[in-house]
Amino acid sequence: MNCLIDVGDEQILNLEKVLKGISDIIGVYKPDNTILFYNEAGYNFFKKSDKEVKGKKCYEMFNRSEKCPNCLCEKAIETKTIMQGEKYIPEINKYMEYRYNPVVDSSGKVIFIVEQLRDVTEKKSLENILKESEERYRQIVDISPDAIIITVGGEIVLANKEALKYQKNLIGKSVYKYSSDFAKIMYKKMNQILKNKIKKTTFDYKAVLSDDTKIDIEVSSSYLIYKGKPAILSILRDITERKRELNSAAKIQRQLLKKPFPLEHKANMESLYIPAKTVSGDFFYTHKFNEDLIVGIIGDVSGKGITAALNISAFNVLFNEEVLKNKDPSKIVNSLNKKVAKYLGERYIAVCCFSFDFKKYQAKIVGAGINQFIYQTDKCDIKNKIVRGSFLGMFEDSEFDEKIINFKSGDKFYFFTDGLDFIFDNEEIKKEYLKSNTTTELKNNIKSSLKSMSTDVDGIKDDCTLLTLEIK
Repeated sequence: MNCLIDVGDEQILNLEKVLKGISDIIGVYKPDNTILFYNEAGYNFFKKSDKEVKGKKCYEMFNRSEKCPNCLCEKAIETKTIMQGEKYIPEINKYMEYRYNPVVDSSGKVIFIVEQLRDVTEKKSLENILKESEERYRQIVDISPDAIIITVGGEIVLANKEALKYQKNLIGKSVYKYSSDFAKIMYKKMNQILKNKIKKTTFDYKAVLSDDTKIDIEVSSSYLIYKGKPAILSILRDITERKRELNSAAKIQRQLLKKPFPLEHKANMESLYIPAKTVSGDFFYTHKFNEDLIVGIIGDVSGKGITAALNISAFNVLFNEEVLKNKDPSKIVNSLNKKVAKYLGERYIAVCCFSFDFKKYQAKIVGAGINQFIYQTDKCDIKNKIVRGSFLGMFEDSEFDEKIINFKSGDKFYFFTDGLDFIFDNEEIKKEYLKSNTTTELKNNIKSSLKSMSTDVDGIKDDCTLLTLEIK
């Protein structure tokens, strides 16, 4: 993604506030590598204040007098695309994952670079852990900055020094004891890991410390053989602060999507919005033109987490600008396609744009990446509709199909993102859900199914969003 922005002191200040609470190390630089600022995690990592780093070159933070070897920052500026990778920094003896995100102004000029760093030293240290002897095994485990445990049959048989900071005397104890709120889910997932010999999967749990306080932990678990027995190695990381930040961002997202249907006397709208992770890449908006006409859009941006949230924010601005001057879905989608290609680079966005004219009793639906919707008549006749069109931003000269439907009271429309394809692509399941349920019951049943899936080891693989409209 390359973001479009007209930069000024106020925008820099706002960006600094947004990045402040992110747990990864974030640095914002001018194209000549001059540091504008770091977030709080960056200042803590380098043990410097903002005054000490401002105006310095980024490579000077590692006591270097010239640019780092094989630095991809210049390539990110040249291509105006995200560059990412991993590097070893001998000055601090750490492996770092890095990501350069170029930010451009309205003329397409790169005005600054956002660098994201993450310390992955412990991951590197553990890459060969399964090949080492028991003595070497314990040595490596004990130097890890993250808590590590090995369980056999749900019993903890090995715990490193970091894990013992959470709870003393872990050896021989049941792992479920320390996360009783999630014991059933843990049991189910751990059995699946053992049965299917899953090499890596990650979950979030609540854990109880020695002083009975609870923290959020991210648990990365892998199947292995320990002393001849099937076992699970788990790396535990305290993500309480990060979870709090992500929960705040997710709360803002949910509040933005809680707005009621703008013409409630014309139709009932139900929505289902369940992220695969804490922060979603799905979105939907509705805009009222007058007492008889609304325009809406449902979409899915590429990426997850903070990156997806930033993409959604940028697209929201573009959409709101467009509906101020246009009410026709075809014209809106065609215009947005050009703007996304220009402003968001290689980040594609899948959308379905629609309008409902309650004076003419006519709906117009246009597809761009989200290429199907369902129309159900008041007689329960279910019609799967296809509206072909490529993702926004993929091709500047893309053509987008439009369906025009003359509706009446009792008709229903269903718009959904690809996270729900497993339901709506299955004819039997689709008929069962749509014919025997009201829109409210449909939403609740799908929500229940997704909740059940979230406890499986595979979890929910994609963000799930559903919009239903029932004409009054």
